[in-house]
Amino acid sequence: MSPIIKYFTIASLLYLIVGTGLGLIMAIYPPWVNYLLLAHVHFLLLGFIAMMIYSVGYHVLPRFSGFNLYSEILVAIQFYLANIGLIGMSLTWIISKDAAFGFYSILALGLFAFIEFSGICIFVFNNVMTLSGKGGRIAA
Repeated sequence: MSPIIKYFTIASLLYLIVGTGLGLIMAIYPPWVNYLLLAHVHFLLLGFIAMMIYSVGYHVLPRFSGFNLYSEILVAIQFYLANIGLIGMSLTWIISKDAAFGFYSILALGLFAFIEFSGICIFVFNNVMTLSGKGGRIAA
């Protein structure tokens, strides 16, 4: 397994801790639900679950298809985009409850959501290209 794919697995497990930690905080102090709920959900869904799917997908799909992974560089780019997008969106939701940020929090949320979406598109593209054999056959 390549190091960047391992980073997806490590990030996934770290986001599991962060997401459940936020859930614990909300259970202990319910007034913070207004601030933390969206970050909690996204750390678990896009952080834990999606990052684990990326890791497993990048590792398993080339082996199942018999083709090499199309691009390791795209995997690295996607790793950074997915993490920047997730952390940016989550922090924006936490601070956007403060009315002082208003319009700027909407702009920031849109930017980070676009970054996250771009990372997801790279994942899809890289795997479609892999499954279509564009990375070449795995040597026997």
